Amino acid sequence: MATPEMHANYWQGELVRLRALAVEDAEAWLAEDSDSEAIRGLNFGMELPKSAAMAEEWAATFANFGKADEFIFFSIEALAGDYVGNINIHGMDRNNGVFETGTRIFRPYRRRGYALEAKRMVLRYAFHELRFQKYNLRCLETNDAIIRHAKRLGCREEGRIRRAAYTEGRYLDVLLFGLTREEFDATQG
Repeated sequence: MATPEMHANYWQGELVRLRALAVEDAEAWLAEDSDSEAIRGLNFGMELPKSAAMAEEWAATFANFGKADEFIFFSIEALAGDYVGNINIHGMDRNNGVFETGTRIFRPYRRRGYALEAKRMVLRYAFHELRFQKYNLRCLETNDAIIRHAKRLGCREEGRIRRAAYTEGRYLDVLLFGLTREEFDATQG
């Protein structure tokens, strides 16, 4: 993705735009929470089901960048206006300049390049505006989609924590990937 021109919208790419999470996003987020396969991959295991009240509380907490010192939540919209998912920056260690992200594209919108473009925008923001120097990504060894995603971003596999997650009756390894600002800038910054 090319660096945006000065007059262009920093938060808009060729496929998606990022915006503040809105309280109104809670309903769609809750509907997607029934996607058990996605929940297992994101959270390294199965979570208990959420209620509408829980979804509303979540959205109210993080809407309009509430708690941005802990989590910076964005909603992802396709350029046509459809709300297609969320992306966040979390695990922000400002002393050491490292961070993580979480990305969720709703099932009907997957495999269209939305996650990759949104992630590149968020990485650019974290590296070039928040002064982070290293992005860390963790995923289950069975999450082929995230492994491919990490490699497309230019992340390097840095390690494996053996038997660190338990789900579906078995222990799985957690893979560790990383990307430095310099690596990002060399390929897509």
